[in-house]
Amino acid sequence: MGAAAGPEPYPEELTMRFQTTSRCATLGAIAVAVLMSAVTLPARAQDELILLEKAHSTAYENGGIGQAEQEAMRKTAKDWPLRMIFSARKNNEFEAGVKLLVTDQRGAPRLELNSAGPMTFAKLPPGKYRVTATANGMTESREVTLDGKQGRDVYFHWAGTPKIAADSSASAG
Repeated sequence: MGAAAGPEPYPEELTMRFQTTSRCATLGAIAVAVLMSAVTLPARAQDELILLEKAHSTAYENGGIGQAEQEAMRKTAKDWPLRMIFSARKNNEFEAGVKLLVTDQRGAPRLELNSAGPMTFAKLPPGKYRVTATANGMTESREVTLDGKQGRDVYFHWAGTPKIAADSSASAG
């Protein structure tokens, strides 16, 4: 009968000390985790900035259909380093729906539109670019150098009907 049924309960002082030590360890672990995440945040932010830089997003303005739009775009033209104007046929009629690709000197796309024109303005940094425009099955390209001091006007004009379309319709019939 003198044997104890289980372990003796801990003295109250020892239990309180264990709880306090446990709380301190938990708070310490939380503090370390917070500090570690704060240290890694700038590295993550820097990586994201690099990715954004690689995206090469380019601000552009596209329009010029109708007299009011043409006048509005001409008023802001001086603010855009690269100004592209598309026309077609003998009467120099403005051309919309142009497939446009602007690449830098390494060939990386800087602006790509499936329906550009008749006036398209782009904000690009100084450098050398290749502008390729396709309308009615005909493609034209221009090499352009932007010096950062004054803007460049680049004109594309397609006269007549595309030879490719005439050849493909003749072989299809």
